[in-house]
Amino acid sequence: MEVTHDSNPSAALNDYIASPFGLLHLEGIHIGRYRIDLAIVRGREAAINLQECILAALDETGRKSGLKNSTRYPAQLPMGTPARPLAKEIEDHLADMRRRQLEPKTIQSTERTLKLLLLTCGNISAARVDYYHIQALWKLLRWAPRNLVSDPLLKDLTFDEAIALGKEQDVPPLSPATEERHRRFLVAFFNHLINGQAIDVSPMKAFRKPKEDHTIDPDKAIRLFEDADLQAIFDPATFIPWAKKPQYWWAPMIGLYTGARVNEVCQLKLTDIIEERGVWCIAFQKTLDQDLAADPKRRRRSRQSMKGAGCMRVIPIAKPLLEAGFLEFVEDMKAIGHPRLFPLLSAGVNRTTGETNARYSQQFVVDFGRYLKSLGFPKGMGFHAFRHTLATELDVNDVPEKEIALVTGHSTDPRDRVQVLRRHYLHKKPQITRSKQISALELYQPKVELPRYQRGQFASCLADPSKFYP
Repeated sequence: MEVTHDSNPSAALNDYIASPFGLLHLEGIHIGRYRIDLAIVRGREAAINLQECILAALDETGRKSGLKNSTRYPAQLPMGTPARPLAKEIEDHLADMRRRQLEPKTIQSTERTLKLLLLTCGNISAARVDYYHIQALWKLLRWAPRNLVSDPLLKDLTFDEAIALGKEQDVPPLSPATEERHRRFLVAFFNHLINGQAIDVSPMKAFRKPKEDHTIDPDKAIRLFEDADLQAIFDPATFIPWAKKPQYWWAPMIGLYTGARVNEVCQLKLTDIIEERGVWCIAFQKTLDQDLAADPKRRRRSRQSMKGAGCMRVIPIAKPLLEAGFLEFVEDMKAIGHPRLFPLLSAGVNRTTGETNARYSQQFVVDFGRYLKSLGFPKGMGFHAFRHTLATELDVNDVPEKEIALVTGHSTDPRDRVQVLRRHYLHKKPQITRSKQISALELYQPKVELPRYQRGQFASCLADPSKFYP
């Protein structure tokens, strides 16, 4: 079926988009200096693309008309003028995330999701992305081959080719948590467009958060270290030969007795080891890096990162850590002259922006995972299990959740965040906080003996400053 229109092309396009059957012929379209003698349209996406061309011409003509009238502002464009092409809106959204100094990992993950959206829709106007495009995107997410948007051999695949390859490779389905992350990134993107008045309604409005699945997998590893596990990890026969670098030796011990997140441990500076009223403590915080602060081109002023303001905390150093020689190690590192506790770890640099990734833990996580695997630990067990172990043991010993949170930096009830506790205890009477933390940590007595640090133990691997990272 062929339909020909030589008047009111907008109405014809709208009708065809609603029911895209056969061919649509449009003739004699004139918009200012723009002219289309004949357009032959096949399919919904082609109609949308032509509609974008017409609207862009209306946009351009309207702006020039405003300038000819000698006003500071161009004439108001017709209502419903759409957003810019999807690729441009994605680019600006990512730039805004960088301006807001969001975590590089979050920005990279968002970029991957939005590139898959672009592959699904094509570079149409962001205002034309609708319910059907999102439905198609779920299908692509289900079957997308690994590294689809980053692998040079895969990134030029079409939507259909990517799905076909994923089915051929029998790609496993996304976990509910991963699918929900994609949904959140999409919601944030379209809300950004709504707030910028680029679109009126988000196509994600119909896609709500799925119901949580509380099904337990009995074969999945429990993310908790028992005493026997800790004894295996710190067994001198295996631990000492493996822990040839400072981070391998101390990061697991610090994780064991603080429950800190792995990146919080790996990014520690010497200035984070403090003495407070005769009590040695570790301050998990985000502090200025002078070289970044002095560079006007840099947005980020610190290579450290924290999950949130409520995560910043000061924790007394447990007695077993002190007895294992931790303060002697700190003195050795001060003598070396580097500001960080583990100078052999890199924060990483974003290849696109040149900004720090603030992820000192990236390589350590891999290395520690390999060590656990060599000891026979199941897949899924990692550094985070130290955090689970400490929190669980304190709970078993009837330590109140709010006091556990003072150690771990967790949030408790959303209406009663730890940040409120910190303002009440930490800023006004830090000795109260420290007393509560010490009392809690004294109840945590894992049955494991830590190897003893020897002064100058890492002198050889720290002898070459050219191997240090800022």
